Amino acid sequence: MDSDEPVQSARGTVILFLVVTFALDWVSWILAGAQSGWAIDESSVVWGPLLAVSMFGPLAATIIVRVARKTTVDAGWRPRIKGGVRWYLLALAIPPALTLAGSVVYFVFLSGDFDPEASRFSAAAIAQLGIGADQVPAIFAVQVANAVIFAPFINMLLAIGEEAGWRGFLYPALREQMSRRHAAILTGAAWGLWHAPLIAMGYNYGTDDRGFPVLGIVAMTIFCMAFGMFLCFLRERSGSVWPCALAHGSLNAVAGLGMWFSRSAGGILGPMPLGLLGCIPVVLLALWLLGRLGAPSADVAR
Repeated sequence: MDSDEPVQSARGTVILFLVVTFALDWVSWILAGAQSGWAIDESSVVWGPLLAVSMFGPLAATIIVRVARKTTVDAGWRPRIKGGVRWYLLALAIPPALTLAGSVVYFVFLSGDFDPEASRFSAAAIAQLGIGADQVPAIFAVQVANAVIFAPFINMLLAIGEEAGWRGFLYPALREQMSRRHAAILTGAAWGLWHAPLIAMGYNYGTDDRGFPVLGIVAMTIFCMAFGMFLCFLRERSGSVWPCALAHGSLNAVAGLGMWFSRSAGGILGPMPLGLLGCIPVVLLALWLLGRLGAPSADVAR
């Protein structure tokens, strides 16, 4: 047997996974976009369910590739809670910390956009809940507590659809062919570019920025590469994909909290951690984790 054959087979498996994943979701997004005027309305009967279902595209692609290629890549489905609680705690704690730090960085650079009264949140709470202004702080506290403590576990049930593909299949498949650092970087890049059609229809950043849509796609890819480094670190150290799903769910729950204090409702720069300024703490964490991923992994759960 040619010594290059196993390597070529592994590369073919990765390529097939990427083709199937991108095809499943890109086709559905483009078809929906053609019907909605190339704009995303998450409250619509089409886009709301479609975005939720799309999160399972990477999982579906993983199943297809596993059947087609008979691959034995470790999916990390075992929760490994015994002895691994710290990784779940990190998964809960790091996204809110990064969101807060990113908001601080954004408002330091763009202090004129900072609204200490959180006027937009207050107005929405009063209008939607019929409460008095004196009750807004309590509602605010409840919302934050829910986003930080409870919502991540609910969101995890959707996020596992993505994580089963990106960190459950693609990362370990690439790790068999290259260093963990390079595998984490490429996995994050693929994850970011997977969002490209959504970003081109205004998802996350809107359509008003001068560099639309290219700058938004670049910003999303940078963020996914950086945050993906943390997710790959969790996958590596815990030996399970579930802490990754919990961290992903936590991010989805807290990412918009800084927007409540933005007069402009934010944009390509932040205050969400997906913005070019808001993601600076995420990038710094990723740079530190590059060294950790390069270290021996004797402490990885088995």
